[in-house]
Amino acid sequence: MASLRRMIIFPAFACFCLLGYLVIWINTSAAPYEALDQHISNNKPTTNYDVEETSTEEKYLAFFTHSGLQNQLNEVENAILLAWFLNRTLIMPRALFGQPFGWMPFDRLLLEHQLRDDSESQVQMCLDHDAELDLLENDCPDPSKYTMLAFDDIFDLEWAKKHVRIINRENMTYEWLEEKLDIRRAGEMHLPNGSYVDGDILYFKDETRYHWRIFDMIQEGDRKGKYAESLDVREMRHVPQKLIHLGSVFGSGKILIRRPEHLEFWRKLQRSIIYRHPVVTKVAENFLASLNGPGSFIGVHVRSGDGFFIKALPRNMQKIMSQIKTAITKHTDIPSLQKQLEIIPKDPTLAQCLELAKSHNITMVYLATDAREPSTNPDIAVLYATFPCTFSIDDFKEPVNQPGWDALSNVTNPRDGRNMMKYLIPMVDATIASRGRLFVGTDSSTFSGYISRLHDVFWTEQQAATLIGYRNQF
Repeated sequence: MASLRRMIIFPAFACFCLLGYLVIWINTSAAPYEALDQHISNNKPTTNYDVEETSTEEKYLAFFTHSGLQNQLNEVENAILLAWFLNRTLIMPRALFGQPFGWMPFDRLLLEHQLRDDSESQVQMCLDHDAELDLLENDCPDPSKYTMLAFDDIFDLEWAKKHVRIINRENMTYEWLEEKLDIRRAGEMHLPNGSYVDGDILYFKDETRYHWRIFDMIQEGDRKGKYAESLDVREMRHVPQKLIHLGSVFGSGKILIRRPEHLEFWRKLQRSIIYRHPVVTKVAENFLASLNGPGSFIGVHVRSGDGFFIKALPRNMQKIMSQIKTAITKHTDIPSLQKQLEIIPKDPTLAQCLELAKSHNITMVYLATDAREPSTNPDIAVLYATFPCTFSIDDFKEPVNQPGWDALSNVTNPRDGRNMMKYLIPMVDATIASRGRLFVGTDSSTFSGYISRLHDVFWTEQQAATLIGYRNQF
């Protein structure tokens, strides 16, 4: 009997110790980054304040955003990382929702942003820049097709702000830089591209989309890949000019990170930037309740609405279907697909599927997509045929969901009064999909990549909370 008790007690004690270790690991891995005073090194660690030893003047970093919102977010993340490397205050442009503009040379990007500055008359703004529009071959934007908000109105930048000072750029004129930050041009030279100094500003005007690649530590024999030139942040830290002004900082390979502590900062930065808009959060919670909450379905994101993704849709759907089927076959408690098709009625309602999920553990799928009426799309229809209990955001039509739709329809941008509903729906869509017990996205989609990140962050936090709850029971 004593030996039997030992056999029971010892494994229980071991599990308890392991549980404690896991809780400690989760807590410490999520802690704020502490090595800020050693994050830039030459041959030996140096402090984050070496540049300030020769000057107490605040120094800045500025850049331009372009393309869709997810690409803009990539640019913001790169800029925050670079500002942290350089110990400079980041001047943050606003986020553009709606009709985007793509990469352009520096002067054209500047003009695109200036044309979207707040003004009493968009027509007057374009008239004021008429000569530049002709010279640079830009078009005057249609104000009904876009709106702009500060990034931290949408995304959580609190963790980033603990490590980088960030100020919002209220408008894109040089006059604003002079009045607010005392950053002045000398007017001695102006070049369309290349690197040069004008007064307080060091420009890096990229000639192509892949002009400069930035390294945290350049090594002999480094290859620039598709980039034309390289920049070493260790040298950039000693730039005396008050402002370093870049053009585009877009690209997953734009900044090559080698040092482990830099990679750790980058990982924590990305994981910290999640949606923070209160309406997005509340509406997602409302709709999730109609799906029996997080973990009661498989989340899927299908991008299908433009160029490359239209052509790739059949292939991408095959991959998505294969991943879902593989995941299901690993769980013996889930009925086979054939058995599920026998149980589920034709064109089932959400209520019917929720009941079958409780009684027979059938598979429910939440589909986030840019496709209109996805069930009628011949390529996406295979998902509905294989998993009849597939639903999208348009299926939340019950009275209990009406407050959510009302909240979305009532959101306006305080800067220009424009309704934000069509811009916030994709965020609600992404949030719901990220709460699935499994998430499957579209290859090469930056939005799918972001939803996958949201999924990972959410479920890591849930697991941590569960483990801490278990620990508190002992």
